[in-house]
Amino acid sequence: MPQESVTERDQSQDVHDIEQLRLRVEEARQEAQSAKQYAQQAQSLARQSQSQARQVQHQAQTAQNEANQASQQAQQARQQAVQAQNQAQQAQGDADRAQSQAQQAQGEASQSNQRAQAAQDQADQASQLAQQSEDQATRSQDRSGQFEMQISALRQQRHTQAR
Repeated sequence: MPQESVTERDQSQDVHDIEQLRLRVEEARQEAQSAKQYAQQAQSLARQSQSQARQVQHQAQTAQNEANQASQQAQQARQQAVQAQNQAQQAQGDADRAQSQAQQAQGEASQSNQRAQAAQDQADQASQLAQQSEDQATRSQDRSGQFEMQISALRQQRHTQAR
């Protein structure tokens, strides 16, 4: 009556293969956990960057409004200089200074807008990085699942051969 037998060498090889796969599964799990933590950190940084971008944009808008008000005030000062002939020279000097301040404020507002755009770009990059990390974590989990399926198949095969 023919009966398949598993030699001690085959059993030892199976145990070794299963142990190697178990180690690879554990490494894949740790890698997936690290990738998830990295993704969470990246998402947190992305949220912080987006919040900072919104704050800078708000500050830039406020500066732009102030620049517009200063420009309007400068224009009003010029009109008053024309109307007040007796104080024309003094009013003209005041208007010129106000216009210069308005231009400086507009320049600062433009810089703030550029900083806000840079912060938004950084937030977008951080979001992309978070998505990439999430994708890597998913791939690592998929690999871990594949390793577990291989271990299960080897155990089933060993169980079948041992009968």
